[in-house]
Amino acid sequence: MTIGQMITQGFGYARTCKSLWLFGFVVGVAAGGNGGVGVRNTGNAAGSAGGGLGMLWALYPSAVASLVALAVVAIVAGFIIRFVSEGALIEGVVRARQGGRMTIREGMRAGWAHWGVLVRIALLYAGATLASVGLVVGTCVVATRTLGLAGALMTGIPALVVMVPWLVTLYLVQAFASRIAVLENRRALDAIGKARIFLHGRLTHGLKLIAASFIGSLGIGVLTIAVLLPTVLLLVALIPWLRVLPVVVLAVAVLAPTMYVLAAVLGVFRSSVWTIGYLTQVES
Repeated sequence: MTIGQMITQGFGYARTCKSLWLFGFVVGVAAGGNGGVGVRNTGNAAGSAGGGLGMLWALYPSAVASLVALAVVAIVAGFIIRFVSEGALIEGVVRARQGGRMTIREGMRAGWAHWGVLVRIALLYAGATLASVGLVVGTCVVATRTLGLAGALMTGIPALVVMVPWLVTLYLVQAFASRIAVLENRRALDAIGKARIFLHGRLTHGLKLIAASFIGSLGIGVLTIAVLLPTVLLLVALIPWLRVLPVVVLAVAVLAPTMYVLAAVLGVFRSSVWTIGYLTQVES
């Protein structure tokens, strides 16, 4: 398959499989929240928040404890739902390719059956990535402190040459292992082992999938800006006539459904590309 064919099929499923939009929305929001925006001044913000929380705790300890407990429950629930949704999308795309349709209830059932193995694969991938980066960074730091600029160049350039392909390989193994675990009902280490074997001779195919996912996601991002920016500007222009509160209500009524659809399409598209990419190789 060409990159264009992957993108076309991915958008086809994202557009037509509306029963998967809820799961796609969860995955799309999770994927879109990985940026590093707003890192500056986190120390002051954390200090202010800590001081405010301490004051609230002194005044209303039971209320603060309840809020913290609710926050923890919400984080855990969101973490689980994210992987339930990923499993549902994989199963849903397979069923769509076979001419079937998956309901939300069926998707929840399928996702719940596989969320645990998807979490274990994700944690193993994160651990391998962090260990690899930590080893390389540590080596470069030691070499720089010992030999100065020469040491940094001697270790940094080879490390970059080795690490980029290695990290890409880890990402591909994780993506394929997730599909193998769900579609073949395998355990995490077993799925990772088969994904490594599957990737042999298919590195170019994996790079095409990365490119297709990136280009399609970039297109959705451009579409999001093109849709939301004029709407936001129009709503801001209405403030002098309608005042702030009516404009806020109107903004929620207009923007919330639009953002839901765009995030859902993004999530379904990304998952579809990788599932299609795996299945086409298995079926060939």
